[in-house]
Order: sequence, then C-alpha cells, then structure tokens
Amino acid sequence: MLRIRGRNASATGAAGRPPPRPDLAALRARVAAIERGGAGSERAADAAVVTFGAPGVDRALPGGGLARGALHEIAGAQDGAPAEAAFAAAGGLAAALAARAAGPRGTLLWCARDGGLYAPGLAAFGLEATRLLAVRAPRTEDALWTLEEALRAGVPAAVAEAAAGPTASRRLQLAARAGGGLCLLLPPPTGRPARAVAAATRWRVAPLPSVPRPGGGPGAARWRLSLARCRGGAPRDWTVEWRHETHRFSVVAALADRAEPAAGRFRRTA
Repeated sequence: MLRIRGRNASATGAAGRPPPRPDLAALRARVAAIERGGAGSERAADAAVVTFGAPGVDRALPGGGLARGALHEIAGAQDGAPAEAAFAAAGGLAAALAARAAGPRGTLLWCARDGGLYAPGLAAFGLEATRLLAVRAPRTEDALWTLEEALRAGVPAAVAEAAAGPTASRRLQLAARAGGGLCLLLPPPTGRPARAVAAATRWRVAPLPSVPRPGGGPGAARWRLSLARCRGGAPRDWTVEWRHETHRFSVVAALADRAEPAAGRFRRTA
C-alpha cells in the first residue's frame, strides 16, 4: 500500500506569532473586479472551478463549473446499459475532469479497485500516464484513506473507485477544502452504493451510441449526463459528446426540454 503523508497545518507563524490578518480591502477589490468582468477575472474564475468546456453545462453550475476544494460524486447510470459500460462512462467523465483540474503539467491520484487502468483510454480524455499516480486499493477503507491523505497533501485532483457514506464523505470534503483539490468519487457498478451526502454535486452518466462520422468510422463518445444534485443549482440533463481535438465536451441536446432525437439527426445547441 502506498502511504501518502499529508502536510501538517499550523495555527501560528514563526516564533509562535499568530498569522497576519488578511487584507480585507484587497479582497474586496478582487471580488469587485471579478463582478465587473475586469482584467484577471477569467483567471480567478478558472482557479476556483473546473469547467466542462461546454457553456450549456457550465452555466448550470454555481461559479460556472465544478468547485475546487470540494467533493463530487460520479456514478454510472444503468438505464438499459450494462453495469460495466455505465461504470466506464463515469470513469471517462472523471478522467476528463481530473485532467482539466490538474492542468497540462500537474500530477493526479487515481485509486483503482483492481489496478486495471487502461492507459490509452485515459489518454484519450487528456490524462497521460506520465501525470498519473495510480494506487491499487481493493478495499474501500484503503481507497478512502489514501484519497483523504492525498487531498490534504495538496494534489490538484484525486479520484477513487469507491463509495463513501455520511462520515467518510464529510472527511473527504474537509480534506478537499484543506488542500484545494478536486475530489471525485466513482461508486462501484454493482450493489447499492452509499451516497456521498457531503458531495457538492452528484452526477449520473449513461453511455449512448455514437453518431458515425461522414464517410464511415466511429463518432465521438456520447453520454447522457444527469446532474442529480447540486448545491445552489437545480437538477438537469444533457446529451454530451467528447471532443478529442479540443479536450472539451459539447452539448448535443438538452434532454430536460425535449426527447432524445433519432440517431443521425442531432441539432446542436449552446
């Protein structure tokens, strides 16, 4: 088992002196600049959230994306799809979001149940093997412990293939807040997963058939993406495609407002 040692936070500064008080005037000025859309506002917003890259999805989330320093749950929806296919769809979404959270050079942690991560599949979602720290954790207790320690140590993103109950999810939320990283939970595809009650958002992902490319060949990966729970937001549904060229999602159809169109006749929306 890989042991990850976290950082020990101290409540006092050097020689026992208390840390300096924050500059409230500077903080107010920064908030005002963001609200006005001034210089640096986009960078500040990007630092606080992890975006999907699809405006139709990001606009439905407080802050315009998934909050960093928070716990998010992504589960495979088995609506007519095999359990493993639904779990793979959830894993693809987690890989894409974790890669965006870690940035082009950051390293992220992935706690797998059996260690069977498929490197080419992760690379298709922007997650290269050179940036991945993989940990085999068959037991849920080991996965959650490793995830908590990594988050407290300040990793930019951490994923665990495990379900977390009320107590464990609250510990993960506190660890994510302390380290500022994105925490993603992938409940197992079988059995009844425990809901991460402390999760800021809860997602359900179901695989959909791709639309063949003109002239033949498989199209982009398509999923039905459901926002089941969101603090400060409302549940929504989308059909999304993954764009390998730009490493972004695009919305194909808003399923909350209309029925899913037949294959080959998709109308793109914002």
